[in-house]
Amino acid sequence: MVKMSKEKYDIFISYRRSAYDTANLIAVKLRHAGYKVFFDVDTLTAGKFNEQLLEVIKGCKDFILVLPQKALLRCQDPEDWVRRETLCAIENQKNIVPIMLDGFSWPQEMPEGLEDLSNYQAITAVRHEYFDMAIERMQGYLKSKAKRPIRQWLGKVLIVLCAILVLLGIGLGVISHIAGVTCKSVATQLTCSMDIMDNLGKDCKEMKEKLAALSNTTEPQTKTQAEKDLLKVVAESERNLATFRKASPTPEFQFNSIENYVLAYYKTEKEELNAFSTYYESMLDDMDKLNLQVKDVVRKETYSQIDLDALSTSISAYQHYLNGFYYGYLGSLSLFPKSARKVHFDMAKKWTSFPNGTPLDLTQEEYEQFQMKELEILQEELELQKEKELKSNN
Repeated sequence: MVKMSKEKYDIFISYRRSAYDTANLIAVKLRHAGYKVFFDVDTLTAGKFNEQLLEVIKGCKDFILVLPQKALLRCQDPEDWVRRETLCAIENQKNIVPIMLDGFSWPQEMPEGLEDLSNYQAITAVRHEYFDMAIERMQGYLKSKAKRPIRQWLGKVLIVLCAILVLLGIGLGVISHIAGVTCKSVATQLTCSMDIMDNLGKDCKEMKEKLAALSNTTEPQTKTQAEKDLLKVVAESERNLATFRKASPTPEFQFNSIENYVLAYYKTEKEELNAFSTYYESMLDDMDKLNLQVKDVVRKETYSQIDLDALSTSISAYQHYLNGFYYGYLGSLSLFPKSARKVHFDMAKKWTSFPNGTPLDLTQEEYEQFQMKELEILQEELELQKEKELKSNN
């Protein structure tokens, strides 16, 4: 049996393996906000339910239940982990916050003991475009209070470490060199990844232009050509994705203890960098899905203008999410010294997919406001699309 720390946690996250990526992102976001989060990985794969998990739940104030499609089907089994965790939370009167992912719906017949689960105040997070918005809403439902983020006092640890190194005769020059090399290395990985994102954005723009041409034509011959042009862009996008995955795989961040202290000094956590990698991979995956969506519609024997409008909205959603990713990237890069940002200014000269003119000297709150603005615009576009579909159905 795996031993667990006796450390107290604010929040316990329960999830199915199919929802690991989303659950992990929730944990990263909440830890960054200052919450102490228990997000178990190793124990859940040990083959035997670890009774110590129940003790962790009893010590938490909040219990977050991540619900992917058909998440409750296995809860009929008395030994199911998610069932046991959830029952423990209910029996100990924990504040339960269900997170309903894409495709999830409450079953007509709830598992025994979980009948009241659907009565808890749940949050819907059906698409990644709403993820940050869902996290913000979630924090309003929590009973736990965010504590001072660990990275703020890690900076003090670095200062102490530097003082010790000076006393030992190593000197601040070594630390300065390590800081410069580390920050430049991370900035280069982030910027090269965003260069790939810019290429995805260019494919999106061209796809949207060809889709607009298709929507504006009624002549059969012209329409056929417009369809071919659109599918040609999709085929090129698919080739680009294959190249990107081979030539520029998802960035990985591995650091020694001193490099970790350096990053903490610049208020950058490894968890945030890992979240960047996860977002990067999800953008590639979502572009694959977008290409498939376009092909599925255009290759149908008949499709309506509503179908084409829905495609246009999906492309817009991807572009807004790409913009939000860009603002997050700027926020991370702005924490580094100016010497580490040179690679950004060199590469960004040819970028055309992102919002222009956003400086690198804003506060983290200002970059987050830009991200929220993208979500607000997207929300308006989605609501407009729903209105069109309702009118069409009527």
